[in-house]
Amino acid sequence: MGRVVITHEALRGLATAEARRLVISVHARTDPRDPANIGTSPGWLIALRNGLSAAGKRLEAGDDREARLAFRTLRRRIEQGFTDLSPIGRARSVTWILDPDGDSQRYSLQLPLRGDKVVADTKPYISPLVDVADRGARTGVILVSGELVRLVQIEQAEASEPPDSTYELSLGDWRPFGGSAGGSPARGLQSTAHEERYRARVEAQRDQLFETAARQTGKRLEALGWERIVLVSETQVVSRFREALPPEVAERVIAESDSNLAGEEPAAIADAIEPLIEEAWQTRSNALVELARDRARAGGPATIGAQETFGALTEGRVEHLILDPDRDLSTTGSIVPPLIEGRSELLGERAVEAAIATSAQVTAVSAVTSPVLAELGGIAALLRY
Repeated sequence: MGRVVITHEALRGLATAEARRLVISVHARTDPRDPANIGTSPGWLIALRNGLSAAGKRLEAGDDREARLAFRTLRRRIEQGFTDLSPIGRARSVTWILDPDGDSQRYSLQLPLRGDKVVADTKPYISPLVDVADRGARTGVILVSGELVRLVQIEQAEASEPPDSTYELSLGDWRPFGGSAGGSPARGLQSTAHEERYRARVEAQRDQLFETAARQTGKRLEALGWERIVLVSETQVVSRFREALPPEVAERVIAESDSNLAGEEPAAIADAIEPLIEEAWQTRSNALVELARDRARAGGPATIGAQETFGALTEGRVEHLILDPDRDLSTTGSIVPPLIEGRSELLGERAVEAAIATSAQVTAVSAVTSPVLAELGGIAALLRY
């Protein structure tokens, strides 16, 4: 299938899927820009084969003969399926979830996964997809130059232009005064006066352009569904445009770029500002961890650590779950609620499923970039009450 955007509805369907005898989830970071993926044996293919081998060994050591036989068949299908993928099908990452009964869902993603993973379980392993949806939340890009304001939308690194996305400077019939003054003092004065009036007209129309574009963008925010905004503007006009932004637009600006990208194709714009969006996401994620810590320690609506967070998840009180997907969340000697319990290495996945099932947001944060979360046990949450 072609490239897709992972929706919250799709995630909820996967999170609440009925358990089966065997479900294989393959997450491959096929990004051709990764140095590890250059060569005849790209890193993602090596990781795929290693992951399938590890999953096979675990199943072979178990007692479920039907699952073992089913995996052997699925393994051949998976390896052949990835071999047959075209460069377009590989995109920058691929997730493939399939089972012995013939159910199969494959997603070609333009926003790269964090890494490669193969999981054999009784349910789809969705944490990597949840991370893509969070990092790639719909973002509006407002591109500003002296002559136009343009809107571009980016979601999970896929760029598009909404209808009526360009506001242009209009000068009516006015034009710069051209030609030589011909040596006439009167002609020279006339030319100077005309040029001054022209410049004044341009500045007045530019202010009107910025005000109109900013106001109309504010009115369209909810329809566009922009959770975040990146402002890309030339230095000489950025302050004037920023002043024209209504509060509901200004408060969603997560990053600014001093670039002239207004005339570029949407895909080139997405590539140029991807690092800005990633950096802003990381800053926001670390702030969420600190907010959860401070609230919990003050006795507010938040939890830190596995025990309290698991309990809040089973009660449907979690508004925003923050966790380190690579952290061992097993709680030996503690009571784990039935909704969360399972193989120790999949406790984080069960927590993600419970959060998605109750319409909570989920943010995955690495301990490398958030030492605070590491100190809190790798998991925390902001609560609804």
